[in-house]
Amino acid sequence: MHHPRIGEGFISPSEAVICWLLNQSINLWVLHYYATVPSEDIIEAQFFHNGKGVIFNALKKDHTYYAEKFERVEQQRPTLSGFGGVASEGCVLLTSSGLLAAFSLPAIQKTSAAGGTADGPAHEVVELTPALHSIGISRSFIEHCSMTPSPSGALSIAFSCGWQQQLVQCFKVSLSLEGELGLEQHLAIKSESQTSIFLGPLDGRRISHLKWTRIANEDVIFIAYACPDGAGSQLEQWTLTRRHQSVHALLQGGGGANNKPNEFVQSESWEQVGKVQLNASLADISVTRLSVSTPDFCQVYAILQDNSVQVLEPNSMKQLNHTQFDKLSGTSGGIKFVSGDLTPSSQMLLIFDSHAQLYAMQAPLLKQGGSGLLLLEYCIVTGCDASDVLLLNLGNLEALVEKLTDNFTRQPSFVRHFYYANFLALKSNICRVQQQEFDNLIILHAISTTFKSLLRPSDLGFQDKGPADNLAIKLAESIPDVDTVMLNLDAKDFTVEPVMLQSLQQLIQWVTDLALNMLHRLPEEVMKTKLSGKRPSYDISRDIVAISSLRELLVMIRIWGLLNTQCLPVYTKTMDNIDVLVILFRLLTRLAQNPAEPDEMLLDECSLLSKQLLIPQPTKFNPTTLLSAQGFAAVKSGQLQFTSLEEPTCLQDMETEEVVFASSVKDGVSNLQLGARPSHIRRCARCGFVFVNNASKVAKTSALKAWFSKWLHCHCGGFWKQVH
Repeated sequence: MHHPRIGEGFISPSEAVICWLLNQSINLWVLHYYATVPSEDIIEAQFFHNGKGVIFNALKKDHTYYAEKFERVEQQRPTLSGFGGVASEGCVLLTSSGLLAAFSLPAIQKTSAAGGTADGPAHEVVELTPALHSIGISRSFIEHCSMTPSPSGALSIAFSCGWQQQLVQCFKVSLSLEGELGLEQHLAIKSESQTSIFLGPLDGRRISHLKWTRIANEDVIFIAYACPDGAGSQLEQWTLTRRHQSVHALLQGGGGANNKPNEFVQSESWEQVGKVQLNASLADISVTRLSVSTPDFCQVYAILQDNSVQVLEPNSMKQLNHTQFDKLSGTSGGIKFVSGDLTPSSQMLLIFDSHAQLYAMQAPLLKQGGSGLLLLEYCIVTGCDASDVLLLNLGNLEALVEKLTDNFTRQPSFVRHFYYANFLALKSNICRVQQQEFDNLIILHAISTTFKSLLRPSDLGFQDKGPADNLAIKLAESIPDVDTVMLNLDAKDFTVEPVMLQSLQQLIQWVTDLALNMLHRLPEEVMKTKLSGKRPSYDISRDIVAISSLRELLVMIRIWGLLNTQCLPVYTKTMDNIDVLVILFRLLTRLAQNPAEPDEMLLDECSLLSKQLLIPQPTKFNPTTLLSAQGFAAVKSGQLQFTSLEEPTCLQDMETEEVVFASSVKDGVSNLQLGARPSHIRRCARCGFVFVNNASKVAKTSALKAWFSKWLHCHCGGFWKQVH
């Protein structure tokens, strides 16, 4: 899906940079922008840094609050700041002749929600004009280059030239917007020369790789050499040191803060702090991606072309580990590692070879006690995927979940509210490892926040609390009758347009279905607990937060049913005089009084639900993969064995609705049956959750559009995958 000019050969691929954006599906990328640098060969590119960062300090693992464990990087500035200091998106390029090119991306239009087809959105590809600037006074032939953002917002660039192998030049490149505010502004590039690295005699060696990074707030450059006559390679670490250099008295100037002469001036120099000999040619270098406070929690990974990886210690370059990957059987020779990188939490190294095959290597950085919990909390704060952490041998997962939950409840209320979605997604993935259900709580929380966002107080001047707060206070009185609670509330505060309520009917149906299934299974779950003597680590029927949220939603649904009866849930009843909402609210109120030990009368009433109406069966989404604490474990769901003239046990005693929708696919987001062979749907690559692709056609109201906008990712944190 290249731009026509590129496909026709007018532009060489090395002269252009093409920006593809993820269209909410991990296997559907859309071409939005491209930029060209004519007659130049682009050798390095770097996206703008947004200026955000979190310091990972394993020494503070015993602290309680997240703000103490994980400190925000306050000194970091974005590469390019727009109006109000907001970080801009864009890219910086460097060509082989030393020409810098930079461009910023315009505001991205959400084409997936605005229109277009499943194969691609209806939009035009925009050509961007980059700003150009020479990195040095004169142009030169650059062979190897490395870029990294600096705390000041500038980009630190190191490169080596073909005819100056003994010199590694360093530059600081800054970007800014010039022009009057509100008028057309253009991008300006400023390049400043920094202290360079002067190497000794190379003795036939040639630089093969450069890697500029930051370790414990220090600038570090790794230089790799290809040794002659197949003698492997060498890897050196250079660190930028800053010293106070004394100034001669004749050159000292006055005018300091206290009118004292300036006796010192700060000088910078690169010093070689470590060197190691490698037995094979180097393919790539990867360094721990965590922003660590001390170099003790950092490692260097040398990926070699003999399909091995050496783990090195920074500064001393001491070898910590050596892993040799076995060659795959049945493949032709000549397979070599090409590149690799670490996951955001630096617990797994992913490597690609010359045949586009992917390899994974566990790279546990921390071995101290409690490091697994600290890494999981780091994923909650940063929003990183914690799959690589869960693949570590974390020991007792139940105790880990309890400790994770206990630490989360100790956080201030505003911190819990801010990270609650990340916490639920992480806990869902841990429970999936233990084969337990936790997804319903996440969806319930999303529906609750969506419904409460529709509430507006009728009189803004005489109310200290909002409608949702007043409802929570009234429900704390444990009134068993939903109509009594409704009469004690101001119905005007819960008024929503009838058309909007009707569009939310499927979500209202999901809420009542969850409450009905939870109460229906309650006697069975209590009996299992008594017989086994062991409770599951999570059960939604014992979660007081989930029960309280269901009671709040039932009251809101009861009020909305008076505004528009079309939004009420629909059930098949055995008796006409049954009011489902009244029964559910009464039983949930009694359960909320003692969720750990429900009384016998409550269990008896729950057992009668299946005789009063047809209980809808919850939809189960088959996960494509399952994480195991011992490593990868691919789980093939749905493996059934059939014997002639014998009914499979999985089909015996099946509920009526399960038979009716046995071959139907259900949208877990909008709670809609999509039929046996739906076209253009999205399925979560992790948990199997299904999301209809044409959400823009389904969302007719602003409330439903807000609901669908929450689902850029699956509730478990996984990516959507387009299924045709």
